[in-house]
Amino acid sequence: MADNTQLWAQQRQGYRSGQTGVRQPTFPGAAQQPAVNSGLSREERQEAKRIAEEANFSFVGYQVVRREFISHRFDPAMTIRGNSITFNNSCISKLEDATYIQFLINPTERKLAIRPCEEGARDAVRWCVVRGDKRKSREITCRPFTAKLYELMGWEEIYRYKLQGMRITYQGECLYLFDLSAKEAFLPQTRDPETGKVKRPKPILPKEWLETFGMNVEEHTASTQIDLSEGFISSDINDEEPEKPPVGDENTEVVQ
Repeated sequence: MADNTQLWAQQRQGYRSGQTGVRQPTFPGAAQQPAVNSGLSREERQEAKRIAEEANFSFVGYQVVRREFISHRFDPAMTIRGNSITFNNSCISKLEDATYIQFLINPTERKLAIRPCEEGARDAVRWCVVRGDKRKSREITCRPFTAKLYELMGWEEIYRYKLQGMRITYQGECLYLFDLSAKEAFLPQTRDPETGKVKRPKPILPKEWLETFGMNVEEHTASTQIDLSEGFISSDINDEEPEKPPVGDENTEVVQ
Protein backbone atom coordinates (compact mmCIF):
# COMPACT_ATOMS: atom_id res chain seq x y z
CA MET A 1 0.00 0.00 0.00
CA ALA A 2 2.82 2.40 0.85
CA ASP A 3 4.44 1.81 -2.55
CA ASN A 4 1.16 2.56 -4.39
CA THR A 5 0.63 5.74 -2.40
CA GLN A 6 4.12 6.95 -3.16
CA LEU A 7 3.68 6.18 -6.89
CA TRP A 8 0.37 8.09 -6.98
CA ALA A 9 1.93 11.09 -5.27
CA GLN A 10 4.77 11.15 -7.80
CA GLN A 11 2.26 11.22 -10.66
CA ARG A 12 0.32 14.20 -9.32
CA GLN A 13 0.76 17.45 -11.29
CA GLY A 14 3.31 19.70 -9.66
CA TYR A 15 4.80 17.00 -7.44
CA ARG A 16 8.33 17.85 -6.34
CA SER A 17 10.53 15.13 -4.93
CA GLY A 18 13.01 15.90 -2.24
CA GLN A 19 15.34 13.29 -3.72
CA THR A 20 18.26 14.40 -5.82
CA GLY A 21 18.34 13.55 -9.46
CA VAL A 22 14.56 13.72 -9.90
CA ARG A 23 13.57 15.94 -12.85
CA GLN A 24 11.08 18.68 -11.92
CA PRO A 25 8.04 18.94 -14.22
CA THR A 26 7.75 21.90 -16.61
CA PHE A 27 4.31 23.40 -17.24
CA PRO A 28 3.29 25.43 -20.30
CA GLY A 29 3.28 29.17 -19.58
CA ALA A 30 5.31 28.83 -16.40
CA ALA A 31 7.34 31.99 -15.75
CA GLN A 32 11.07 31.61 -15.93
CA GLN A 33 12.77 32.78 -12.78
CA PRO A 34 15.53 35.36 -13.29
CA ALA A 35 19.00 34.63 -12.15
CA VAL A 36 19.49 35.27 -8.47
CA ASN A 37 22.64 37.29 -9.11
CA SER A 38 22.56 39.36 -12.32
CA GLY A 39 25.95 40.84 -11.63
CA LEU A 40 24.52 44.39 -11.40
CA SER A 41 24.38 46.57 -8.32
CA ARG A 42 21.09 47.97 -7.05
CA GLU A 43 21.88 51.40 -8.51
CA GLU A 44 22.75 49.89 -11.88
CA ARG A 45 19.48 47.94 -11.97
CA GLN A 46 17.51 51.07 -11.14
CA GLU A 47 19.30 53.03 -13.86
CA ALA A 48 18.62 50.27 -16.39
CA LYS A 49 14.93 50.34 -15.47
CA ARG A 50 14.84 54.15 -15.80
CA ILE A 51 16.43 54.01 -19.24
CA ALA A 52 13.92 51.38 -20.36
CA GLU A 53 10.94 53.40 -19.08
CA GLU A 54 12.27 56.56 -20.71
CA ALA A 55 12.77 54.82 -24.06
CA ASN A 56 9.23 53.40 -24.06
CA PHE A 57 7.34 56.38 -22.58
CA SER A 58 4.59 58.13 -24.54
CA PHE A 59 1.78 60.55 -23.64
CA VAL A 60 -0.64 58.32 -25.55
CA GLY A 61 -3.37 57.13 -23.18
CA TYR A 62 -2.61 59.69 -20.47
CA GLN A 63 -5.20 62.21 -19.23
CA VAL A 64 -4.40 65.50 -17.52
CA VAL A 65 -6.37 65.50 -14.26
CA ARG A 66 -8.78 68.42 -13.99
CA ARG A 67 -7.78 71.07 -11.51
CA GLU A 68 -11.38 71.13 -10.27
CA PHE A 69 -10.85 67.61 -8.86
CA ILE A 70 -8.14 68.95 -6.54
CA SER A 71 -8.26 71.68 -3.90
CA HIS A 72 -7.99 74.98 -5.80
CA ARG A 73 -9.50 77.56 -3.49
CA PHE A 74 -6.56 79.94 -3.87
CA ASP A 75 -6.01 79.43 -7.61
CA PRO A 76 -6.90 82.19 -10.11
CA ALA A 77 -10.65 82.08 -10.73
CA MET A 78 -13.61 84.06 -12.05
CA THR A 79 -17.15 83.91 -10.68
CA ILE A 80 -20.12 84.79 -12.89
CA ARG A 81 -23.49 85.66 -11.35
CA GLY A 82 -26.75 86.76 -12.92
CA ASN A 83 -25.72 90.40 -12.91
CA SER A 84 -21.99 90.55 -12.16
CA ILE A 85 -18.51 89.09 -12.59
CA THR A 86 -15.82 88.86 -9.91
CA PHE A 87 -12.17 87.83 -10.11
CA ASN A 88 -10.45 86.57 -6.97
CA ASN A 89 -7.37 88.29 -5.61
CA SER A 90 -5.13 85.44 -6.76
CA CYS A 91 -6.16 86.10 -10.35
CA ILE A 92 -5.60 89.85 -10.03
CA SER A 93 -2.24 89.61 -8.28
CA LYS A 94 -0.78 87.28 -10.90
CA LEU A 95 -1.55 89.55 -13.84
CA GLU A 96 1.26 91.94 -12.95
CA ASP A 97 0.05 95.53 -12.44
CA ALA A 98 -3.09 95.51 -14.57
CA THR A 99 -5.92 97.68 -13.23
CA TYR A 100 -8.01 97.75 -16.39
CA ILE A 101 -8.87 94.87 -18.67
CA GLN A 102 -10.86 94.01 -21.78
CA PHE A 103 -13.20 91.04 -22.05
CA LEU A 104 -12.74 89.02 -25.23
CA ILE A 105 -15.10 86.16 -25.92
CA ASN A 106 -15.15 83.46 -28.56
CA PRO A 107 -18.80 82.33 -28.81
CA THR A 108 -17.90 79.40 -31.05
CA GLU A 109 -15.18 77.87 -28.86
CA ARG A 110 -16.90 78.96 -25.63
CA LYS A 111 -13.77 80.67 -24.32
CA LEU A 112 -13.31 83.99 -22.52
CA ALA A 113 -10.00 85.87 -22.54
CA ILE A 114 -8.97 88.67 -20.21
CA ARG A 115 -6.48 91.14 -21.67
CA PRO A 116 -4.85 93.99 -19.69
CA CYS A 117 -5.23 97.45 -21.18
CA GLU A 118 -4.77 101.13 -20.39
CA GLU A 119 -7.42 103.10 -18.54
CA GLY A 120 -8.46 105.11 -21.57
CA ALA A 121 -8.56 102.18 -24.01
CA ARG A 122 -11.82 101.38 -25.76
CA ASP A 123 -13.99 98.89 -23.81
CA ALA A 124 -11.65 99.09 -20.81
CA VAL A 125 -13.09 97.71 -17.57
CA ARG A 126 -11.69 98.32 -14.08
CA TRP A 127 -11.42 94.89 -12.52
CA CYS A 128 -9.82 95.80 -9.21
CA VAL A 129 -9.47 98.51 -6.58
CA VAL A 130 -6.05 100.06 -6.00
CA ARG A 131 -5.16 100.90 -2.41
CA GLY A 132 -1.59 102.07 -2.12
CA ASP A 133 0.58 99.36 -3.61
CA LYS A 134 -2.13 96.71 -3.29
CA ARG A 135 -4.91 95.73 -5.67
CA LYS A 136 -8.09 94.11 -4.39
CA SER A 137 -10.94 92.33 -6.08
CA ARG A 138 -14.16 94.15 -6.90
CA GLU A 139 -17.55 93.13 -8.23
CA ILE A 140 -18.10 94.20 -11.85
CA THR A 141 -21.77 94.87 -12.49
CA CYS A 142 -22.61 93.84 -16.06
CA ARG A 143 -26.12 92.40 -16.33
CA PRO A 144 -26.41 92.69 -20.15
CA PHE A 145 -23.11 90.81 -20.56
CA THR A 146 -23.83 88.06 -18.02
CA ALA A 147 -27.34 87.62 -19.45
CA LYS A 148 -25.79 86.92 -22.86
CA LEU A 149 -23.29 84.49 -21.26
CA TYR A 150 -26.07 82.59 -19.49
CA GLU A 151 -28.01 82.41 -22.74
CA LEU A 152 -24.96 81.32 -24.76
CA MET A 153 -24.05 78.54 -22.32
CA GLY A 154 -27.58 77.47 -21.41
CA TRP A 155 -26.91 78.16 -17.73
CA GLU A 156 -29.64 78.29 -15.08
CA GLU A 157 -30.21 81.70 -13.48
CA ILE A 158 -30.39 80.28 -9.95
CA TYR A 159 -26.73 79.26 -10.05
CA ARG A 160 -23.51 81.21 -9.97
CA TYR A 161 -20.63 79.73 -11.92
CA LYS A 162 -16.97 79.55 -11.04
CA LEU A 163 -14.27 79.03 -13.67
CA GLN A 164 -10.56 78.38 -13.23
CA GLY A 165 -8.24 80.77 -15.07
CA MET A 166 -5.12 79.85 -17.00
CA ARG A 167 -2.44 82.45 -17.64
CA ILE A 168 -0.99 82.28 -21.13
CA THR A 169 1.22 84.43 -23.35
CA TYR A 170 -0.04 85.48 -26.77
CA GLN A 171 2.10 87.65 -29.05
CA GLY A 172 4.06 88.91 -26.06
CA GLU A 173 0.92 89.73 -24.00
CA CYS A 174 0.00 88.02 -20.75
CA LEU A 175 -3.64 86.96 -20.80
CA TYR A 176 -6.03 84.90 -18.74
CA LEU A 177 -8.01 82.26 -20.59
CA PHE A 178 -11.24 80.75 -19.23
CA ASP A 179 -13.03 77.74 -20.69
CA LEU A 180 -16.71 78.51 -20.17
CA SER A 181 -17.66 74.85 -20.47
CA ALA A 182 -15.37 73.88 -17.56
CA LYS A 183 -17.41 75.39 -14.77
CA GLU A 184 -18.51 74.68 -11.22
CA ALA A 185 -22.10 75.59 -10.35
CA PHE A 186 -23.15 76.91 -6.93
CA LEU A 187 -26.56 77.42 -5.39
CA PRO A 188 -27.10 80.65 -3.39
CA GLN A 189 -25.70 80.82 0.12
CA THR A 190 -28.03 80.23 3.05
CA ARG A 191 -27.91 80.90 6.78
CA ASP A 192 -28.39 78.42 9.57
CA PRO A 193 -31.63 79.54 11.30
CA GLU A 194 -30.27 78.56 14.70
CA THR A 195 -26.67 79.80 14.63
CA GLY A 196 -26.97 82.47 11.95
CA LYS A 197 -23.82 81.18 10.29
CA VAL A 198 -23.54 81.29 6.52
CA LYS A 199 -23.64 77.88 4.83
CA ARG A 200 -21.39 77.70 1.82
CA PRO A 201 -22.86 75.43 -0.85
CA LYS A 202 -20.77 72.71 -2.45
CA PRO A 203 -19.87 73.12 -6.12
CA ILE A 204 -21.73 70.94 -8.59
CA LEU A 205 -19.55 69.53 -11.36
CA PRO A 206 -20.72 68.60 -14.89
CA LYS A 207 -22.00 65.02 -15.14
CA GLU A 208 -19.79 64.27 -18.15
CA TRP A 209 -16.72 64.73 -15.95
CA LEU A 210 -17.60 61.47 -14.21
CA GLU A 211 -16.46 59.56 -17.28
CA THR A 212 -12.81 60.69 -17.32
CA PHE A 213 -10.07 62.18 -15.17
CA GLY A 214 -9.63 64.99 -17.69
CA MET A 215 -8.59 65.73 -21.28
CA ASN A 216 -6.02 63.61 -23.03
CA VAL A 217 -2.66 65.30 -23.40
CA GLU A 218 -3.17 66.28 -27.04
CA GLU A 219 -6.55 67.90 -26.38
CA HIS A 220 -5.21 69.60 -23.25
CA THR A 221 -2.34 71.18 -25.21
CA ALA A 222 -4.68 72.34 -27.97
CA SER A 223 -7.03 73.93 -25.42
CA THR A 224 -4.36 76.45 -24.42
CA GLN A 225 -3.67 77.62 -27.96
CA ILE A 226 -5.70 80.61 -29.12
CA ASP A 227 -5.68 83.19 -31.89
CA LEU A 228 -7.36 86.44 -30.85
CA SER A 229 -7.89 87.31 -34.50
CA GLU A 230 -10.09 84.21 -34.94
CA GLY A 231 -13.53 84.33 -33.37
CA PHE A 232 -12.82 86.59 -30.37
CA ILE A 233 -14.88 89.76 -29.96
CA SER A 234 -14.66 92.53 -27.37
CA SER A 235 -17.52 93.31 -24.99
CA ASP A 236 -18.41 96.82 -23.84
CA ILE A 237 -19.02 96.81 -20.07
CA ASN A 238 -19.60 99.79 -17.80
CA ASP A 239 -20.28 99.71 -14.08
CA GLU A 240 -20.08 101.91 -11.02
CA GLU A 241 -20.71 99.39 -8.26
CA PRO A 242 -18.35 99.12 -5.24
CA GLU A 243 -16.08 96.15 -4.87
CA LYS A 244 -17.16 92.94 -3.13
CA PRO A 245 -14.90 90.09 -2.06
CA PRO A 246 -15.07 86.82 -3.97
CA VAL A 247 -16.63 83.79 -2.35
CA GLY A 248 -14.33 80.85 -1.59
CA ASP A 249 -15.53 77.26 -1.82
CA GLU A 250 -13.77 74.11 -0.74
CA ASN A 251 -15.95 71.01 -0.87
CA THR A 252 -17.09 69.50 -4.14
CA GLU A 253 -19.91 67.23 -5.22
CA VAL A 254 -20.96 65.91 -8.61
CA VAL A 255 -24.50 66.26 -9.86
CA GLN A 256 -26.06 62.90 -10.62
